[in-house]
Amino acid sequence: MNNQNIKNKKILSTIKERPYFVSNDFVLYKEDSLKILNELPENSVDMIFADPPYLLSNGGFTCQNGKMVSVDKGKWDVSNGLKKDFEFHL
Repeated sequence: MNNQNIKNKKILSTIKERPYFVSNDFVLYKEDSLKILNELPENSVDMIFADPPYLLSNGGFTCQNGKMVSVDKGKWDVSNGLKKDFEFHL
């Protein structure tokens, strides 16, 4: 095992959650990103891909493939008001 792999394993050992997927030097977590980031040492991440709630679920409908479909994704995607939504994304 080379020094970089040892360093990576040491960094990942600080995270309590198990990875969702691991392949070579790539590790994917399916978790609250703020929780995971708080467990990582500073300057130890090359990239973060996040899919935050866009807060678009509002009981409405849209057209997808010629069919009317609900835009509701779940309670986690409902707006909490402009001020709280802005604070969350900030």
